[in-house]
Amino acid sequence: MRAQSTITPREVKFPTSTWPKAFSLEPEKFFDTWNRLFNTFAYRPFEMLSVPEQTFEIPVEISETEKELLVTAEVPGFAEKDLEVRVEPGRVFLTGKLYENKEEKGKKMLYTERTYNQIFRYVDLPIQVNPNDATATVKDGVLKITLHKAQPPKLVPISTIS
Repeated sequence: MRAQSTITPREVKFPTSTWPKAFSLEPEKFFDTWNRLFNTFAYRPFEMLSVPEQTFEIPVEISETEKELLVTAEVPGFAEKDLEVRVEPGRVFLTGKLYENKEEKGKKMLYTERTYNQIFRYVDLPIQVNPNDATATVKDGVLKITLHKAQPPKLVPISTIS
């Protein structure tokens, strides 16, 4: 009779060169992937047949002059009435909601299409700005926000009383 050998967990070795390629080592991303897969099959099996959600990332560029910061963001399709800009001393918030409703009527046909887009982005500024002096303009899908730099704190001279 042959003796059976047991393998302890310390003796089992995984090929470490292929492990990171197959699975993310970050726990949040690893579990998000499995949860999304499980939820799709278990609770919403027909969701795979529908169009996936699109996330709309707002590209932002910050440039600096001697007296102001210029924040430029690409917001195609959004007009002045659809956008909201909030400025804090160290941060800028961009919010936009776009709702379109198209209808076409024919002899025996009614066609309706609705789209709804919502964007949100905040940008941490490299320096403090004065929120009361900010201006924003939008033209051809480009939002330009002009922010005036905050005045640096003044040093108070100290005198000796004799």
